[in-house]
Amino acid sequence: MLVPKPRYFFSLTFVGALFVLPLSSCDSGAITNDGISGSTSAAGTRPIAGSGSAGTPVSATGGQSVAFGGAGGSGGSTINTTGGFSSGGVGPTGGGSGGSGGSAPKCTDIQTTDPKHASEPCSIWPEFDAANPPGTAKNCDASWLTGAGYCLKSCGKCSDGSAGGAGGGSGGSFSTGLGPGPTLPEVPSSNKTMWASRYWDCCKPHCSTNGNIKSCGADGVSQNGGSSACSGGSAYTCYSQAPRAIGDNVSYGYVAVPNPQCGKCYNVQFLGTGQHNANDPGSKTLAGKHMIVKVTNTGGDVAGNQFDLMIPGGGVGQNQNTCPQQWKVSSSDLGPVQGGFLTGCTGGYAAKKECVRQKCMLLPDGDARKGCIWFVDWYGAADNPQFRYADINCPSDI
Repeated sequence: MLVPKPRYFFSLTFVGALFVLPLSSCDSGAITNDGISGSTSAAGTRPIAGSGSAGTPVSATGGQSVAFGGAGGSGGSTINTTGGFSSGGVGPTGGGSGGSGGSAPKCTDIQTTDPKHASEPCSIWPEFDAANPPGTAKNCDASWLTGAGYCLKSCGKCSDGSAGGAGGGSGGSFSTGLGPGPTLPEVPSSNKTMWASRYWDCCKPHCSTNGNIKSCGADGVSQNGGSSACSGGSAYTCYSQAPRAIGDNVSYGYVAVPNPQCGKCYNVQFLGTGQHNANDPGSKTLAGKHMIVKVTNTGGDVAGNQFDLMIPGGGVGQNQNTCPQQWKVSSSDLGPVQGGFLTGCTGGYAAKKECVRQKCMLLPDGDARKGCIWFVDWYGAADNPQFRYADINCPSDI
């Protein structure tokens, strides 16, 4: 029987015993939310109670309409995911001030032709400006950049209203090109404040034993139901379990929690602050953004106020040999076991993001590498951001 090994997380020390749950105990125990814990029934179902309403569920069968914002708050065009989300005229949760009914001029981000930056997102320029000492001339004010028509939107030199919407934070300057994404219910401010660590250990997920979650072969794509590669078997984490954006303000992801209810989904709303550094610049970019996360794994060393988010390059924890074996890289290439690529990068915020982006190129092309780059762009390379969460029905495409 495979025993999943505990996974590390960044910047937290526990005093007390760490324990590991066997694979067959996927639904034992309870997760505490705001001091109220659910109880596990013999059938393995566990309600999780919390203060405040859980909000409107997203349909697990893909039949529910979820509103999308359009330019300046004008909706109309249909944007479909596999789960069947349809568009409307309501702005997203999160985002800054909206446009005036679509009357603002259209503008796009076009990066410079400088080969050093041509392949990078326009968001690097305001990030560089924010990291520079006060009084430094701003790239976003330079004639060679915005004066020449480059990166106007990211630098705030024009607006097409696509960031419009009610409530939440700015959601950062990065654009997925997918639009805002579905409008999810606000998580009540009375719900418990949590924080998100990160990991990717390449092991077969604990929850794959109940058929709810898949495990894959060494290619990370073909389904494999064998024992975990972390115990000498043939089954690894599927690359499809890397996080992915479905809009500028909404992403899907997968998490490890203590005593998991396998396959359970939660609506996570980020607060714009870091757990160990309240002013973490990456965490600030997440203010008001949402994720729908699905429980796929257990973590003996994951605290009751913590979700361990699966991010390729996020740290391999105790399983230091499995990812190097699968990816044909050295363990030193993957950074510290606690925190991975980001923890191993130095310099200011912009320099760290670029460092992580380059390290992402070590990962297999496809969903694994895309998930790593998602961490840089959509997630803003946030280091242990804080959030609140509520129950939500799982969409059909997660």
